Amino acid sequence: MTAPPRRSQAERRAATIAKLVDATIEAIAEVGYHRASLGEISQRSGVSKGGIFRHFDSRIDLVVAAAEEVGHQHMAAFDFRAVSREPRDFVAVMRAARAQIRDRTNTVWFELLVAARTEPELQERLEPVAHALIADVERAAVETLGPEIPPELARLLATSLIHMFDGEAIFRSTYPRPELEDARIDYVAEAYRLLADRP
Repeated sequence: MTAPPRRSQAERRAATIAKLVDATIEAIAEVGYHRASLGEISQRSGVSKGGIFRHFDSRIDLVVAAAEEVGHQHMAAFDFRAVSREPRDFVAVMRAARAQIRDRTNTVWFELLVAARTEPELQERLEPVAHALIADVERAAVETLGPEIPPELARLLATSLIHMFDGEAIFRSTYPRPELEDARIDYVAEAYRLLADRP
């Protein structure tokens, strides 16, 4: 029986960075941005604080890397085209988008966006990450909604739905209103049908 090949230094470095990013996402999702200290992240990842600084210059660098990873995970997990076969089932698209926005990792975005409101450095560092994520969402929406909806309307619809579902996700833990949540889907689907049927 032969021993598995030793990983290269680059592979070990990539594995450690991935462990740190995953631990940061987990910590922010479970205890919040302000309590996700380097000590908390170190404990969850099994990487010493000194080890963290071998890969990231500061806590905020690590947090931004976690935000980027959350964006990548959301786009990888949700393929608009997979839930929107012909004829287009816009209700299925919306339900899949809502489920992804309610995913536990999305709480990381909520935590960071609220924190960035009063932390200028975090706001500045998150801005390009947010722009890239929204650009990916808008691009996917244009591809999904196809020629029936003009691209500018597809982008508007996608970002409007994200904001609506974000609001639901934040409120539902303290004031759940499932009957209104279902009604919203129906009304937006009807509006989409009217847009798609326009001459």
